[in-house]
Amino acid sequence: MRRIPHPRRAIAIGAAPLLAVSLLAAPAVAAPPSAPTLAGPDDINGYRSVGYLMADTPVTRDFQIADLLHTGAIEDVTHLNYAFGNVTTDLVCDILDEPGEGDAQNDFLRLVSAADSVDGTADSPDQALAGNLNQLRKLKEVSPDTKILISLGGWTWSDNFSEAASTAEGRTALVESCLSIYIDGNLPVIDGKGGEGVAAGIFDGIDVDWEWPVTGGETANARPEDKENFLLLMEEFRAELDARGAADGEEYLLTAFAPAGGWNAGQGGWLDPRLFAVVDFLNVQGYDFHGGWVPQQTGHQGNLYPDGDQNWGLGLTGAMGMYVDAGADPSQLNAGLAAYGQGWFGVENGEEAWQPAEGTLGTDYYAKLRDVGTAYFDESLGASWRYDGDAWWSLDDPKSVTAKAEWLAVQGYGGAMWWDLSGDYKNELGGTLGSTLRAATPGPGVGGECAAPWYSSGVYTGSDVVSHQGTEYAAKWWTRGIAPAATSGNPWKELGPCGTAPAVELEPCGPAWSRETTYTGGQTVSRAGVNHTAQWWTRGEVPGSTTWGAWDAGSPCEV
Repeated sequence: MRRIPHPRRAIAIGAAPLLAVSLLAAPAVAAPPSAPTLAGPDDINGYRSVGYLMADTPVTRDFQIADLLHTGAIEDVTHLNYAFGNVTTDLVCDILDEPGEGDAQNDFLRLVSAADSVDGTADSPDQALAGNLNQLRKLKEVSPDTKILISLGGWTWSDNFSEAASTAEGRTALVESCLSIYIDGNLPVIDGKGGEGVAAGIFDGIDVDWEWPVTGGETANARPEDKENFLLLMEEFRAELDARGAADGEEYLLTAFAPAGGWNAGQGGWLDPRLFAVVDFLNVQGYDFHGGWVPQQTGHQGNLYPDGDQNWGLGLTGAMGMYVDAGADPSQLNAGLAAYGQGWFGVENGEEAWQPAEGTLGTDYYAKLRDVGTAYFDESLGASWRYDGDAWWSLDDPKSVTAKAEWLAVQGYGGAMWWDLSGDYKNELGGTLGSTLRAATPGPGVGGECAAPWYSSGVYTGSDVVSHQGTEYAAKWWTRGIAPAATSGNPWKELGPCGTAPAVELEPCGPAWSRETTYTGGQTVSRAGVNHTAQWWTRGEVPGSTTWGAWDAGSPCEV
């Protein structure tokens, strides 16, 4: 089968400014006795899965970088954004060991125990690089395809962006300092650690999280000129990263965390084609649409579709569509998902979304909320919540994540993003995203010349052709659930790179699968741009969700 371009439909919706949150602690994940050897993919069926990881989570949540391996989360993450690097009051990137100016302790000073280490080896007092950066280096050795970026700023550390970017000299100094630390690896020397080049080779690029140009964020450190200065700063980052890459023989990434609110996006330069020309991709905030800053009313914090005019008509569809309408390629955009919820107390009715409340509970992470009270899901909005008789929580859960992943796949978007990985429960949300994308129509990262991807739930017979990890294969006999490989005894014959097999036109998509409908053998449905055929009577089983289930995954279809 050949893949044709996805239809690109989008809805543009105006929005209001959004607020960021800080999350509470997540439960510890026990380390196994031996070092794990899992590795992450460079893409998931042509999609990106970007996960933010906060620098303090090993201490505040006992969520270690090694837990990405212990939980299997690394298999469902393609890009890891380490948060955050600070633009200090000196208006440059620096890692200082003082409150508000850096987190040197977690970044590279703190000694990590053997139980918490990626490779099972404890840090020693005399090594030049310890802490998270050393663990990221070890993670990269285990999982070389995982791209690791430093995210600069965030809600708390965006205070100095405006001043730093206000002049040509300031932008140059900022960019040079950030690349010196995070690309060249030149760390400050503190307590005998750090030094020139000690952190080289860890980071694959820069993620800019300036919250927000012109409109400001935690502080009012913003000015009207920020829009132009932000674009000039991003252009300078791009030019210097490309120059470093040419010298190093590497391709460094430039990405950014982008607002969902039209007010922030429009005034701050986020919708300018100049930005789309220099970034590899944008992580679009798909949460905090509603929260504790409105303590008297519950509501959806991350609905897929707008709920009428509630909350200014905000929804993920509009947030993403706003960038497409401004000229971004859908493949540049990742849909932001949240591994935490927003809560209210004193709520009398749990069955409705917009309810009076006595006050706010703030935020809490998914691992703590997943079993609270009764779960609800509104399929028409792509929104989930939980209610326990008094408390009402808006959150993402496997049902809403599945709906969002299916939607972004059909729309041809580049993937999804998590804030943040430590809030998940044993990779439940991340695994749901990964498995849905693997079962979907191929993402933009799969070349249009590739045959239909291999699906683990597909039933294949002799001469069926699939693609897998850039190579095309033909089935030698009946097979299901065995990944194509050029090994002895494998049921697949290697044909060559993508484009070797003849092109085949896509078939129309069948009717969308419904959880409430009963299907019998031979009936065809579609899910996330892929046709599936029932092999026997089935009801409620999600097509593509299990290898040996009732559904036979066919090929990508034309929506």
